[in-house]
Amino acid sequence: IKMSGDKNIFNKVPENRTAVDNILRVNHGNQMRLNLMADAKANIMITVASVVFSIAIANLDNELVKWPLLTFAFGCFFALLFAIFAIIPKTDYPKDVTGDIDRKSPLFNPLFFGHFAHLPIEEYKEDYAETLMTDDSVYDAMAGDIYGQGKVLALRKYKFLKWSYMSFLLGMISAIIVFVLQGPFGDVVLDGASNILDVIIGELNFTLDGMKYLLCQSSTVCRTL
Repeated sequence: IKMSGDKNIFNKVPENRTAVDNILRVNHGNQMRLNLMADAKANIMITVASVVFSIAIANLDNELVKWPLLTFAFGCFFALLFAIFAIIPKTDYPKDVTGDIDRKSPLFNPLFFGHFAHLPIEEYKEDYAETLMTDDSVYDAMAGDIYGQGKVLALRKYKFLKWSYMSFLLGMISAIIVFVLQGPFGDVVLDGASNILDVIIGELNFTLDGMKYLLCQSSTVCRTL
């Protein structure tokens, strides 16, 4: 990440410091592990959601569990969809006004294949050689690479993973609720909810009638009618 005027903000970092190399190595390694974990979790959800969805659809002819299975299948569908979104590669790159890759952009990362793949090999080597000239330019490239990976992880992979797992969980909970409401207990619950709703509506009507009466008493025209 560079500031205006191509000024490298890492030129103030002392060179030949083992601590700097270690923290960059650890940070980059953590990002790679989180990336692998996200892909593994997405693959697990794709497998589980696919199996459950197939079983649910295949047993819809069973009237006893038709609606619970349909509810669960609905949740599995979205869980599968979001898990696929999580592992779709993101290879966007900064562009200039002509639509070509913008090598001067602060978001340009010479270490990311999605960026340098759009460069001729000679330009790629030039950028790489320029990056290796000084330690601060290496720090700048590493920090940009770490930032890019973290942004993809936080704003794409783990966001869609969260939605995927939440869809599966909500689908499962909803299926259990639908199954319970189908039985005798569901009749009791629905009757109770209907009675409570009737009481609430009656109280609201009584309150509205009272308010109308009070407003009428404050009006001379209304009292004479």
